[in-house]
This record gives sequence, structure tokens and C-alpha cells, in this order.
Amino acid sequence: MRLIPPAPRPYPSHAAFHLPAEDTAVCEARRRVRAILHSWSVPCGDDMVLVVSELFTNAVRHSGSDRIDVALWTADQLVYVEVTDRGCAAGDLVPRQAGLDDEGGRGLMLVEALAVRWGAGSAQPGGSGHAVWAALAC
Repeated sequence: MRLIPPAPRPYPSHAAFHLPAEDTAVCEARRRVRAILHSWSVPCGDDMVLVVSELFTNAVRHSGSDRIDVALWTADQLVYVEVTDRGCAAGDLVPRQAGLDDEGGRGLMLVEALAVRWGAGSAQPGGSGHAVWAALAC
């Protein structure tokens, strides 16, 4: 079951952007998030940048999407991020136990460790795409 975060509007601190679903865009997503949080004077920038990096990378690798949307906002003394793809990957997103020699598979585990809460669900009615969000206390 998806825990739905507060909607990003009408909170005073809100920003959104989209980038192509490409490996090279992960660095740009991190750069933009860092700049946004800095402009808001939010102290949890490093943790949020890591969360965005993991969620964006998952969307690039697993969604088959051509574009990824990122939204950031503040509410109830938390900073929220939602990463949305338009892909066709099916199924629930759950952290998995990566083996010692696995190169990947730790992203959602890191998100779970850093976030106060997080959730995922279908991005659009009918189930296409994923929207994954996380809330961090800063």
C-alpha cells in the first residue's frame, strides 16, 4: 500500500524539473537538487542528493521511460522528493538484500535508511510508470 505524501502545493518551498531518462542525467539531477536545497537553506542536502541519485538511477535502469520528473517540496518540517517515470515496468518496489559481490541492489535500502518515510505507486491511472517519494527530516 502506498503512503501518499502531502501534495507539493501550496507549500512555499516547491521546485520541479524533468530530465531525459539517461545515465548521464543522474549527475544533473544531483546538481539541481543540491542547488535547490541550498537556495532554501535546507541542511540535509547531502542525504537528499543521495536519495535522488538512487531513485533517479532506478528509474533510468528499470523503467524504460524516456523522461523522469523530479519534484521537491517542504511540509510539516520535512523535505519531500518524488521521482516519477513514465515507463512500463510492473510490480511493487521493495528493498532487496544485495549480496556482498553485487554491484547494485542497495538503492532502496539506502533510501529506507535515510528517509523518515517513503513510498511508491503507479504514476498514472491504469498503472503505467512509477512515482517514488521520500521524506527526510532536516
